[in-house]
This record gives sequence, structure tokens and C-alpha cells, in this order.
Amino acid sequence: MLFTSASYYVFLAVVVALFAALPWRIGRIGLVVASYVFYGTANPWYCLLLLGSTTVDFVAAGRIHTSDDVRTRRRWLQASLAANLGLLGVFKYADFGIENLNTLLEAFDADAIPSLYWVLPVGISFYTFQTISYTVDVYRRRIEPTRDFLSFSLYVAFFPQLVAGPIERAGRLLPQLLAKQPVTREDVACGVERILWGLAKKTVFADRLAIMVDRVYANPAAYSGTELAVATVAFSFQLYLDFSAYTDIAIGSARLMGVRLTENFNYPFIARTPSDFWSRWHMSLTSWFRDYVYASLGGTRRQRKLRTLGAIFVSMGLMGLWHGAEWHFVGFGLISAAVLSLYLALRLWNGGGLLLGKHVWSPIVAIAIGNVVIFTIMIFFRARDLPTAWTVLSGIFTQSGAWHTEFNVAATVLALAWGAHLLRGFGLHRRWGLVAADWPAALRGAFWAALVAAVVFGAVERGERFIYFQF
Repeated sequence: MLFTSASYYVFLAVVVALFAALPWRIGRIGLVVASYVFYGTANPWYCLLLLGSTTVDFVAAGRIHTSDDVRTRRRWLQASLAANLGLLGVFKYADFGIENLNTLLEAFDADAIPSLYWVLPVGISFYTFQTISYTVDVYRRRIEPTRDFLSFSLYVAFFPQLVAGPIERAGRLLPQLLAKQPVTREDVACGVERILWGLAKKTVFADRLAIMVDRVYANPAAYSGTELAVATVAFSFQLYLDFSAYTDIAIGSARLMGVRLTENFNYPFIARTPSDFWSRWHMSLTSWFRDYVYASLGGTRRQRKLRTLGAIFVSMGLMGLWHGAEWHFVGFGLISAAVLSLYLALRLWNGGGLLLGKHVWSPIVAIAIGNVVIFTIMIFFRARDLPTAWTVLSGIFTQSGAWHTEFNVAATVLALAWGAHLLRGFGLHRRWGLVAADWPAALRGAFWAALVAAVVFGAVERGERFIYFQF
């Protein structure tokens, strides 16, 4: 059930109406059932995996909390990690491992191992990480586990953020699901507005950019360096608009029930440093790796520079692999780690000061350099493999040719998206009186009507699935 489909909004309207009408003791059961129905529309068998992960972590967290024996606590934590990472390993990475093992076996003329051809369950990378964070936080004595299996089930399966996040921490989301949250007029207004923004970003902008990106990256050798460069920038914005659109709709849907989800993006393309970018991009995932991988590897102990460096590369490499069982995703993570490490080394060499000083032009130059670096790294995210990534990267500087006019629309959409990103990211829309909430009622109504019209009449005829559904 896609967030861009009419069936989802019929489903959402029914769920919200029942949530408002029913007492919480019944309503929360309805929300759990609705969440499983929502997830089961992709494949009913996926619900068994979701229930299995939920049950394992509910039991493990309870046993960890009630035991004072270090070894017992550690064994239950290991059981939780083994179950969740085992699910990911079997369904997401088994064929990747078999493929690479077969390459090695081929060199020794050994028989190949047959692939499993598992279909990746939608959202498994998200909800397994969410349940892992719960168990680890209980193990670290940061939170107390709930003894209410129904509430924990709702925390894991809450349908607005089940498939593609945000990856919520139990300390923030679970308390909101232990009791019925009041829903105000402001909640309804904000929820509807976020959903409309999300639909516009996805169907009008991201899917239109995808037309150019898909054509160019399908055969990069056939296009000029200018087209390759524009398509690369267009993909960065397509990815951002696509995923932030999902987050907008998820946040808006939850807000209609009085639940507030975590923000996942904070205008990443105005970041001035690599570390600033990762603090703004897919924030629930990057903070997850920071807290549960980077910190566990000793990365926060800055006095041990080699350990910090190793923690950066392991964390970013795993984060790249989290996105998909392909070497170009690993390359994306490791290159990101190299850039981040280089920046930190330069900061250390400069005594921890700002690399560009405090001139008027410093922020502009920093943002420009940062964007060039990020757009370059995104080549490895988008390309189907490492050779294709190299073809795109080298072709930007070496391939000549005329601009195809069929890409004019995509280039215009990219310019509008980039301009709006800068405008809102720097808060200029507030300074210039462009905040719709502050306008007179008539003008505000006309604006939202125009946005609805843009979604209805301006959407790409054949829309794309949300990119992060494949992860």
C-alpha cells in the first residue's frame, strides 16, 4: 500500500476515524491490526517476520532487565542481535555472499553454490534496527522495557513509519503509544499540510527528476559531460525529495493521531562540512550508527586517533552496505568515510579551527565545496555497479556532445528544487513573508488548493516507487 496511492488515504481516513471514536484499550488493538494489514498488503508472509522480530526482542529485553548477571544479560542481548541480524543476513545479504563466494570458487574450478533468490521483505532494514536499538538501550540501562506486549508491538509495527522510517527510539515513541494522544486542530492542520508537501515533493518533483536520471545512468557513455553532471545533481535532489517526501507523509499521518515522529532531514545541501551533512541527512539512521556502532567501537574517544579512524570507516562502510547488498554501496560508504576522515584530519592540523576562516564568503565557499563532494559521492550510490560509477565520474570531464532538449523540464525542476531548498534552509521564506501559515485565510486557502491541483494534475503519469523501499 503506497503512500501515493488512493487506497492508502482511504485506509488512513478509516484508521484515524476509528482512532478518534474508540477508547484506547480497543483503539490500540485496532492500530496494531491496521499496521499488520498495511504491512501484509505487500505480502502476508512478511507479517510473520515482523511478529517474530517483535517477540524475540520483547522477551530478550525483559530477561535483560530482570537479570543482574552480566553473562545472562549478554547472552540475551546476543540472542536479540543474532535473530535480527540473522533475518537481515538471510533475506538481504545471503545471495550477495553466495555471488562473491562463487566468484572465488570459480577461480579454483569448484562447483558454484546455487543462489537462494530471496525476495527482500519491505522495511526489514528499518524495523530490525528499531528493535535492536530497544534491546541495546535496555541492556545499557538507558530505558526500562515495557511489560505490555501490545504496546511494544505497536511501537515496532506503527504503520506510518514501518516501511521506511524514521527509525524511532523506544524512549521517544513508546511513551506516546502507551496512552491515547489528544489530537488538536493544529495537529490535523499540520498533518494534512505535511502530507500534501510530501505528495508534491514525490509526485511532481522527485519522479520528474527520475526521468532524466534513469535515462542518463542507464547508458552514461551516450551523454555529454554536462548532462552527466546535471543528472548527478538531479539524482541527489531526487533521492532527497523522494525520501524526505516519505518522511513528510509518515510524520503527517502520525500527527493525525497525535503522535509526533522524529524529523529525518534538515536541509542537508546547506551543510558546510561533511560531519554537518551527516547530521542533516537521514538523521535517524546516521544517529543510529553513531550511537550503536561508532560509539561501541570507541570512536568517541578522540584521544585514540587510530581507533576513531577505524570506527569511522567501519561505521560508514556498514551504513553503505545497509543500503543494499552491492559493492557500489560499500564504495559509497567508504568514500564517505574517507572524506569525513580527511576533513577531521585537516581540522586537527588546523588546531580545530574553521578551515576557511570567518570571512563573509566562507559559508558560501564551504557549502559549494560540500555540495560538489556530496554530489560526487552520490554517483556511487546511484550507479548500478562500480564500473558504471567510474564511467559517469570520468565522463563528466571527458565526454562531449550537445544538450538533449528533452531534459529541459528536468533541469528546470532541479533549479526550482535547489532554489526552494536554499530559500527554506536559510530561513529566507520567513524573512520575506513566504510562510503560508502567516497569510490571510483566503490566500492560504488558495495556496493549498494550488498545491492540491499540482499533485492531481502535475504528477508524473507513471510514478516511481519510493527509493528507500528497496532497502
